[in-house]
Amino acid sequence: MRFKLKILIRKLFLFLLFLPFGGAVIQAQSVADTVNKQNTYITDSVKVKTFPMIDSVKSALKSVSDTVKMIANNNEKQNCTLTVLSLKDQMLLNKITYKKQFHSFAEREKELQNILLTCYDNAYLTAVYDSMAKDTTSLTAYLNFGAEYKWAQLSKGNVDEGVLSEIGFREKLYSNKPIYYKKVKKLEEKLIVYFENNGYPFASVKLDSVVITDGKITAQLNLTKNASEKIDSVIIKGNAKITPVYMYNYLGIKPGSRYNEAQLKKVNTRIAELSFVRATKPASVTFTDKFNKLVLYLDKKRSSQFDGILGILPDEKTGKILFTGDVNLKLQNGLGRGELIDLTWRRLQTQTQDLKFHLVYPFVLRSPFGIDYTFKLYKKDTTYLEVNHNIGVQYILIGGNYVKVFYTNKTSSLLSTKALEHTTTLPVYADVHTNMYGLGWKYEKLDYRLNPRKGYTIQINGSVGIKVIKQNARIDTAAYHNVKMNTTVGNGDFEGSLFIPMFSRNTVKVGVQSAYLYSENTFQNELYRIGGLKTLRGFDEESIYASFYSIFTLEYRFLLEQNSYLYLFGDQAYYEANTNTVTQPLLIHDSPYGFGAGISFETKAGIFSISYALGHQFDNPFQLKSGKVHFGIVNYF
Repeated sequence: MRFKLKILIRKLFLFLLFLPFGGAVIQAQSVADTVNKQNTYITDSVKVKTFPMIDSVKSALKSVSDTVKMIANNNEKQNCTLTVLSLKDQMLLNKITYKKQFHSFAEREKELQNILLTCYDNAYLTAVYDSMAKDTTSLTAYLNFGAEYKWAQLSKGNVDEGVLSEIGFREKLYSNKPIYYKKVKKLEEKLIVYFENNGYPFASVKLDSVVITDGKITAQLNLTKNASEKIDSVIIKGNAKITPVYMYNYLGIKPGSRYNEAQLKKVNTRIAELSFVRATKPASVTFTDKFNKLVLYLDKKRSSQFDGILGILPDEKTGKILFTGDVNLKLQNGLGRGELIDLTWRRLQTQTQDLKFHLVYPFVLRSPFGIDYTFKLYKKDTTYLEVNHNIGVQYILIGGNYVKVFYTNKTSSLLSTKALEHTTTLPVYADVHTNMYGLGWKYEKLDYRLNPRKGYTIQINGSVGIKVIKQNARIDTAAYHNVKMNTTVGNGDFEGSLFIPMFSRNTVKVGVQSAYLYSENTFQNELYRIGGLKTLRGFDEESIYASFYSIFTLEYRFLLEQNSYLYLFGDQAYYEANTNTVTQPLLIHDSPYGFGAGISFETKAGIFSISYALGHQFDNPFQLKSGKVHFGIVNYF
């Protein structure tokens, strides 16, 4: 029996060396359906790549398994042991780590097979057990590694050199080198993936013209592209109110576009990231002899939202009732074109108000361009009024990423000049008008945008322009002596986040927010305002003025559900407030930090979130009573 086992393996494996390697995509249906192209490919389904050599190896190992079963009567479950020896190649055997104690004969049999596979993957293609000796519970197997096979040459065959160069193939890497089958398998997979992503979903590759001479193998690649395929139509089924043009551009798949499997795999994830539609079932690609179509099953999803808090305070000076609060209204996809209208009003102090309006209208006139407009109005008690217009044109990339050009017009005007009429030096506030032109770029690659576990985001903006200091008629003209009324101004900001997955439901977020303002004469009403939930937690909203700041964030998240998580965070910042006017130069800098914890979870009414944070700046001590609690609920309609 042992002699038969030895002869069987040697014959089978020498035969395997002459078999071509190949690759094919097997769908969740019959092979006949695949050949006839009458199949439906579900983008989330598991694809299995098969290789004839692997199948033959499995057949050989099955024969080994059957023979070992006959020898060892492996139908019994019993503690047993394994010892592997090699009379000729003990040094090679010492490099293989294998399990020696087992709870059943079946486990021991599997380990014998794994040892042979390790040999095959390391160029010993004819490795075999010469003999086996056993008693009731122990088995000793004598392993013969055989010869180490090497490549004499692996040539490109009929594969284009440009394609091989792109996937990293070099013939010299396969000249007089040991044959590692995993490496060959990886090469084949790279070739198949390349053609799957370039219009050939049924491509296959194999090794051809295989010649074995004195333990060296010569072969060449043989590629069969099969038919070139396109997506002829994209069909939306369901009650979702969304124009096909938006989905074409958002997914990057348009009627007539070349088949790209990498893009198709991302379709379901991309759809899940849209807040205004939901997929009733996974997208599918149907192949027929006449046409190929991508089918999206989409229903409407409540995505517009309203949230806010209103309060009533008596005015300390007049005694009148004042409304305070923080209100946000966001209208999403009301016209069915993926547009966004966002309106925010805040009045957290009696005489300070903040109004923001943001409009994004993508894919104007079926083009990849979109309009991005922002209006901001900020009134600082009775000190100044700031009005900001920013209009941009986005060039929209796949997945909602974009590059944009924009124009910013910003005006800051003094409201009250009491006690300034006779001053001969400019105060820290001034009437300023700025025109700037800039570029922006946003790119994100996340596994799930709304609650990511891994991936990264980057957003960069930069602009330059001219600032004009306007002379206020209620301030003495002497205050403007030696002040440049027209100067060059520039600013830039960067925001990036990296999500690092840990275990199955944990992730760590590492984030950076930075911004810099350059101006020869800088006034306080030109500075950035930071602090609060979106920048530096543990501090009042927009309570810190800065001409430069950088905030480093470290946040641990435990993911509860798709849109729910617990988190611990720390924010460390450094900022400078450089009001370098000619008459009153002033530089303030500090390194404040905040830390805390919170939870965000999804309910039927919306997403509820609450967090508690403590902040520290300058030499002020921590005080629990000064901690900041941020909470709210976002209601979708």
